[in-house]
This record gives sequence, C-alpha cells and structure tokens, in this order.
Amino acid sequence: MKVEDMKKIRIIPRLDIKGPNVVKGIQFEGLRVVGNPFAMAKKYYEQGADELLYIDIVASLYNRNNLTHIIEETTQKGISIPLTVGGGIRTIDDITKILRSGADKVAINTAAVKNPEFLREASRKFGSSTIVLSIEAKKIAEGKWEAYIDNGRERTGLDVIAWAKKAVDFGVGEILITSVDKEGTKTGYDMDLINATTAAVSVPVTASGGAGRIEHLQECLANDRLEGVALANLLHYDTVTVQQIKKELGRRYPEKIHSTSQYVVRESATAVEQVSILDYGLGNIRSIKNAFEELGVKVNLISSPEEIGKAKHLILPGVGSFEEGIRNLRSAHLDQAIIDYVGEGKFLLGICLGMQLLMTKSYEFGEHTGLGIIEGEVLRFEEGPLLLKQPFKVPHVGWNKVALNRRAEDILFDGKIHDFEAYFVHSYYVKPVREEYVLATTSYGGQEFCSLVAKDNVYGCQFHPEKSGGIGLYLLKEFLRLSIEGARR
Repeated sequence: MKVEDMKKIRIIPRLDIKGPNVVKGIQFEGLRVVGNPFAMAKKYYEQGADELLYIDIVASLYNRNNLTHIIEETTQKGISIPLTVGGGIRTIDDITKILRSGADKVAINTAAVKNPEFLREASRKFGSSTIVLSIEAKKIAEGKWEAYIDNGRERTGLDVIAWAKKAVDFGVGEILITSVDKEGTKTGYDMDLINATTAAVSVPVTASGGAGRIEHLQECLANDRLEGVALANLLHYDTVTVQQIKKELGRRYPEKIHSTSQYVVRESATAVEQVSILDYGLGNIRSIKNAFEELGVKVNLISSPEEIGKAKHLILPGVGSFEEGIRNLRSAHLDQAIIDYVGEGKFLLGICLGMQLLMTKSYEFGEHTGLGIIEGEVLRFEEGPLLLKQPFKVPHVGWNKVALNRRAEDILFDGKIHDFEAYFVHSYYVKPVREEYVLATTSYGGQEFCSLVAKDNVYGCQFHPEKSGGIGLYLLKEFLRLSIEGARR
C-alpha cells in the first residue's frame, strides 16, 4: 500500500455532558464533574485534536436534548474542527436542529434501536456521512457482545455485530463502538470487540472506552481497518495532551497521524464588504459563517432568488444527499437564480455537497440532474474506475492530502503551497468532463478523485475548509481574493 493511500487515524476527545458540565465515571456510573465543555473543547482543539465528540449522557433518560447552546458556543468561538453530537436525538427535526447549531455529524443510539427505519430516513435526507450509529456494547460471552441503551443501563437483546451490519444496510455512514465494560477503567480498549466490528462492516469505525495509556492507542493503530479513537480519562485529567499523543504515535505510525498545520491568517479579508451564504435547508451553515467571520468578513445568510441576484460573493455549502439538495434548490426557485448569478460572471464557491450540486448529474439514490454549471458527474467511490483497496471504508472520513496541480499553484497561495491536508466527509466524488476543470486531486483507497474544481468564476471543494483548521481559513481567504480580483475586471 502506498504511503499516500494510508488513512489518517482521527484522535477524538470525548466529552460526556450532563447539564452544563463535562462528567466522567467508570462504566457510566459514579459520575463526577471534570470541567466546562467549551473550555475543554478549546483546550483539545489547540492541542491538535482531529475531531470532538459531545455525548449528552442523560438526554435519552429525561427525553430531552440539552446541547444546542453548548454546540453554538463551541462553534462560534474559533473551534474549526468537526464536531459529532449524540444523546436524545429522536427525530429528523432533532437532527436538523443539531446540525444548524453547528454540529457536523450526529450519533444515534436509543432511537435507532427502537426504530431502525429512522436510520434509513435520516441517511436519505442528510447523507450517510452525517449519520453515526452509537453502540454501547457489553460482553456476554467469548466473542459475543450485546447492545445496550441509556448508557449501559438497558438491555436490547441485540447482538452487537449483527446490529452494526443491519445499521449499515439502513444507511449509516459510521459506527461509534463503546465498550461499557472498559469505559473509564483505563485498562485499554476491548480489542476483540474492535477487531470484530471493523471486520464486519464497510463503514468507518471509531473505538471508545478504556484508554489509560498511549500504548492502548498504539494497539488500536495496529488495526488497519479502524479509523478513529475516542478518549476521555487520558485527556481530562491532564495525564497527557493530544499533542503528546500525536508525537508519540507519530514515531511509530507517521503515515497514520495528522500533524496539525500551523497556518495563520495574519491579515483579515475585510476588503470583501459581505459574503452571502445560501441557506437552502441542508447542512451546517453556522460553521462556514463562523469561519468567514473569523476572517473579519461580514456574512449575510440568504435564502431567496432575489437575494442571490444581489449577492457579490456567493457561497453554496451543504451536507446531505444530492437528491434532497437539488430538490430544496428547485422548490425555492434557487436553481435558476444561481445559474443566472454565475452567468453574470460573479464568484461562486461550492463546498462539499455544494460542489457536487454544480455538476450535470448525480447517481446518489438514483439518477438526478444537477445545476449543470460544471460538466461532470457525481459517483460513489466503488463505482469509479478502480475498486477501493481494502481495508478502506466508505464514507471517506477524516484528514487527507489535497495535491494542487500547476494551474492551482499559479492561482492559490502565491505558489508557496503545493499540497496540504484537509478534512473530508463524503461517500460520493465529482468527475468533471474536462481535465482542465480539476485544480487538485486526492487519493483514497487507490482511487484518485477531484477535490478542488474550477470553471471560470466558479470554484468548488469536496473537503470542508471551515473544518480544516488554519489551512482551511487560509484557503477561504484565497478564494475571497480571487473573487475580489474577478469583480474588478
């Protein structure tokens, strides 16, 4: 396997939340307060965490969801890495509310057990890469585990491995597997559970429960199918920092550890009077808004054809399914407004789903016609020219290298940066008809795909710059520069 095809293992601090506090116990019992959610999230972000995980551990018990204000505080204050949120998520409206508060993915446990069809409905609307199945596992025999709900309190009768497989069939894009037996004990992960789960499913798996030493993480990294490790005690009590963990793991597995890029945007982009972000009912609008505000740019959230016509610099974000996205645009008569806007030569940047919507057609959940602004198709990874090499999973989740071609180097970063690492969450990729539209490529599982695209005044990126730390902000600033220069011509 080539080094460039190696997956980056995500180091994910897990914050179990009760009321306004982060709490920790052993096997979810004897909970004690360990800190403030935002303060701890900020600390881990600054230490180089790849993602954050918030779990409201009493939400299902009390039939509530208490995290929206905590999510908003976290994402409003410069924390630009992905955030997964779980606890008390029971309906499509709950997911919408959580995502619009600033989360990037949702972790579902109890509601999925009680109604597995909910997973299918959620994946169809928001995209499989947004939906995480959270499994709380207890060992019942050698090589067998039962799934529990309500923080290991209530039995379900479900075999963990069979349940994980079924959930993937229902459309989930990731599994968070927590060993209740190991949780909080600091005795190491349940590697038998992890190995069995990763071997059974075709989607990314994150392991949780038991980390007490860096050596325990090294055991996890020996499993090439595992894509993320969540940890709490090891970090909450300042035993080590994320930076120390990455440094130590990087010595043994340098190709698997994402080194946080220290790109700093030293000057603001205030030459742009206002950026307009199109809100069409899908995705995490708050995070991209916060990213531009971090650059000192005024942001206008818009949702009508008239507002699109008045925009000078337009951002088309989006997380979810192509079918839902294009339907939302057309039902609000935004599709033609976008086409007319681009036809006037004004700047547009599509992000993730927004980039895919620019294409001619997509094959996600059937065949669907896109905006047709850039000639090309949207394909699922296994439908590409090369089969993905095992043990690569779909969705493609995590940090990966974006390799700029010569044209992109002339356009972006004054030629000073040739490639960088960015954060991806997607199951589908774009294939432009013309090679000249491709600005950068990324390799996943032996398959090279377009991760940056451009046609005249229209740009798109498959990754999330707003979740890619300093380099992501730097890239957004470069796009704004291109927009300003284009407007002056």
